[in-house]
Amino acid sequence: MLDFLFDIFSKASGFWFILICILCIVVGMLLLIKGADFFVSSASTLAKKLGVSSLIIGLTVVSIGTSLPEASVSISSAIKGSNGLSIGNVVGSNIFNILVVLGCSCLFAPIIIDNGLKKRDLPILIGTGLILLIFTLWFSKTGNYDILRFEAIILLLLIVGYIILCIFTTKKKEDEEEEEKPKMKVWLCLIIIVVSGFAIACGGEFVTYGAKELAIKMGADEILVGLTIVAVGTSLPELVTSIMAAKKHENEIAVGNAVGSCIFNILFILGAAAAISPYYNINPDVIVDILVMLAIFVLITVLAFTLKNGIGRKTGIVFLLLYAAYLTYIILRNYCF
Repeated sequence: MLDFLFDIFSKASGFWFILICILCIVVGMLLLIKGADFFVSSASTLAKKLGVSSLIIGLTVVSIGTSLPEASVSISSAIKGSNGLSIGNVVGSNIFNILVVLGCSCLFAPIIIDNGLKKRDLPILIGTGLILLIFTLWFSKTGNYDILRFEAIILLLLIVGYIILCIFTTKKKEDEEEEEKPKMKVWLCLIIIVVSGFAIACGGEFVTYGAKELAIKMGADEILVGLTIVAVGTSLPELVTSIMAAKKHENEIAVGNAVGSCIFNILFILGAAAAISPYYNINPDVIVDILVMLAIFVLITVLAFTLKNGIGRKTGIVFLLLYAAYLTYIILRNYCF
C-alpha cells in the first residue's frame, strides 16, 4: 500500500537511511497506538448505540482492538515474507506482557488472580502455548519448522471458540447500572472506525519496513527486532492499561488484559498471519523463544495457584529481572553465537 513511498526512502543512504528507518518505526508506533485507541472507543460506542451489551463489547471489540497493533505488524510482515519479524512480534509481545506488564503492575499493588481466571483463562493460556509449539515442531511438509495453513485455520477457529466460551461463562454483575447511551452520532463513529483502521494498516507497514531495513543495516536478525523493538512498541497499550488498572486496585483488568492479550496474540494474530502467508516458515531459533514463553505461562499459572496473598512487589521485581536476562540472552544470541 505504501510501496511507492518506501521506494523513495530506499534511495537514501548511510546515516539518513538509518534515521528514516527509525522515524518509520516511531511514526508507525504512533499510528498503531492512537489508531487502535480511536478504533476501540468508536467501535464500542457504535456497539452501544446498536444495543450490544458492554460484556460482549469487552470480550470482543476491546480485546481484539487492543491487539490491533500486533495484528497489523505481524500480518503486514507475513505478507511481505518477513516471518521472523511476524512471529518475533507475537512471541516477544507475550513474554513482555507477562514479565513486564504484570511485573510493573505488581510494583503498585499486589495482584490477586480470581478463581474464574485461574480455572478458565490460565489453563487456556498454557494450552495455546502448547498448541503453537506442537504446530511448529510437527506436521511440516518440508521437515523445516513452519505453520501450515490448516493449522492457522485451527488457531482462528479456536479464538472464535474462546470468545464464545467467555461470553457464556462470564456473568454480568447484578448491580450493574444501566449505561447512558453515547451521544456520538453513528455516522461519525463509522468515519472514525474507517480512518483509524487505515491508520493502523499504515502504521503496520511503516513499522515493518523500518524494523526490517534497520535490522539489515545493523546486522541484527529480523527475529531480534521483532522480539524487542517491535514487541515492546506494540505492547505499550497493554502496559499503560494494566498499570493504570493496578493503581486503581482493579486486579481483574490488569491481569485479564495481559493474559487475554497473550491468548489473542497466538490464536488470532498468528493464525491470521499464517493463514495469509503462502508459506509461514519459522527460524529454528524461535523454538527457544516459544519454550521460554511457555515456561513463563506455566510460571504465572503456578504463582496464581500458590500465592494466596497475590503476586506482590518482590515477585514483580523478579519478573523484570527475568525479562532483562532474556533480553541479554537474545542480544548475545544474535551477535555472539
